[in-house]
Amino acid sequence: MGVCHINFQPMVNLSWDYDGSCGMDLLFVDEYSKEMIKRYLVKRKQILVIAVAVMIITSVPYLIGFASEGVNWRFTGFIIGVEDGNSYIAKMLSGSYGAWLFKTPYSTMEQQGVLAFLPYILLGKAAAGTAIHYQLVVLYHCFRLFSGILAILAAYDLISIYIKKRIWKIWALSIYVLGGGGGWILVLLEKKGLLGSLPLDFISPESFGFLGLFGFPHLAFARAMLLWGLVLYLERRSGYLTGLLWMILGLMQPLYVPVAWCVLGTHNLLQLINALIKKDNNKVKIKQIKDDISNTIKAIIISSPLIIYTGYAFVSDPFLITWATQNLLPSPHIVHYIIAYGLYLPIAALGIRFIVVDDTRSGLLLMGWLVILPLLVYAPVATQRRLAEGIWVVITIGLINFFENRPNLYKAKIIILYLAFPSTIIIYFGAIICAITLSTPIFRPIEEVDMYLDIARTAETNSVFLSSYDTGNNLPAWAPVSVVFGHGPETTDHNMVKDDVVRLYSSETSEQVRKKLLKKYHVDYIIVGPKEQEIGSWSAAKSDQLLNIYEKGDYAVYKTLANHGK
Repeated sequence: MGVCHINFQPMVNLSWDYDGSCGMDLLFVDEYSKEMIKRYLVKRKQILVIAVAVMIITSVPYLIGFASEGVNWRFTGFIIGVEDGNSYIAKMLSGSYGAWLFKTPYSTMEQQGVLAFLPYILLGKAAAGTAIHYQLVVLYHCFRLFSGILAILAAYDLISIYIKKRIWKIWALSIYVLGGGGGWILVLLEKKGLLGSLPLDFISPESFGFLGLFGFPHLAFARAMLLWGLVLYLERRSGYLTGLLWMILGLMQPLYVPVAWCVLGTHNLLQLINALIKKDNNKVKIKQIKDDISNTIKAIIISSPLIIYTGYAFVSDPFLITWATQNLLPSPHIVHYIIAYGLYLPIAALGIRFIVVDDTRSGLLLMGWLVILPLLVYAPVATQRRLAEGIWVVITIGLINFFENRPNLYKAKIIILYLAFPSTIIIYFGAIICAITLSTPIFRPIEEVDMYLDIARTAETNSVFLSSYDTGNNLPAWAPVSVVFGHGPETTDHNMVKDDVVRLYSSETSEQVRKKLLKKYHVDYIIVGPKEQEIGSWSAAKSDQLLNIYEKGDYAVYKTLANHGK
């Protein structure tokens, strides 16, 4: 009986047409596909250099943070979104200790495990041995650099479909990557908290470009998959290929996949309406619309299984149900969107109109996306703000296309385009200031970190620690343990747990009540440090049910002696 060997290693093969737009076909790895990738990178050499340069620039504040550590402080590795950053490192740490499914260390509730945050869990498997926290932080930023480069390349490929002159492509890419909205005006007017929210530029990586590159690698990677999927669709490649990219998108950020579906669905609908209004019976155009609908269906079929799985998990798993109710990312008041986009939207809409006149099919995709933006960001879901993903590229393309078609508006162009950068400048230099300011939460006291490292060496994996919220957020990023309280969405029944933690550290709580609460949360160890002493003045050292196992400076750790029914 003969033996058949099949080299079944799928890889993305990239090709391009004359105007520089990119297309992708899924092929088996062979010399031809390797050559295509090489040719693509050569063709995109200048953009690749720009992408690398941008990502190096975004890394400077982090490098400054590490250089600023000093004797008494340790840098967490994060400047924005520190709490979420710690949670990502905790997920990576769980992967390094053998996990394949996500189970949060920020809750003591029983969990089944779910296929989520897989990139971080897989990255964690590359770390082991000593100094594992620093290994994980470095891996995180390597992932950020790589994802950012992909996102910039993908943005350029989509921009190239709509904008032909190279100088205008670079302008569009610059604004998409480094530009922001009008939020800087609120900063100058000292109205940062207008209507209960910070300016959109400073809180929403989905609504603009820079924040996603600066802080959140899975979002940048997801953006690359979203945009490349649209490139394939616009170039009339197989819908299965778009679906494969969006399947990867779902692994990075499942919420973005329905956004992609809505964009294509709206595009198909607008094409049908346009054909009916114009009574266009051209067989070629009718076939093209049918092909677009067919490719949309194929993309949805391929990318939907993971979304269906995720949706089912979030309605059937008690832990995930609770998490979903706490994971609130509401869109700010519409005034914030007007301030963020108000200067650009009218001009972008005119630019998109020019595109529709020149190329109705591709222009209607942008027009449709712009039309459904309000429906997306104010949809009746808990994570509204996430659904703005990708809209900035639509606005950028429309904006640049308008000025490309109106070369006489040179002075207006310069003023308007440069007004896109102040918010990013504020964010960037604000990050540098934070990186040289030795304070929490960006930095942690060395005595606190020493305690975390001792816990990592001595405590049993997945043992449960009682602490303040602040300590609880950091500990799982340094040690493979769980905490009672430490993350907004991931700590189940967050408000109730918060009240119980206050009771546990209160000197007015009876020992009988305290013992019941410790049993309720299956507590193995109790931390007492500066943050815990701010909660209450209970003296753990006086309890005969606790054994002091660690004490250094202002920090102490106690082991519970009673069996809590674990």
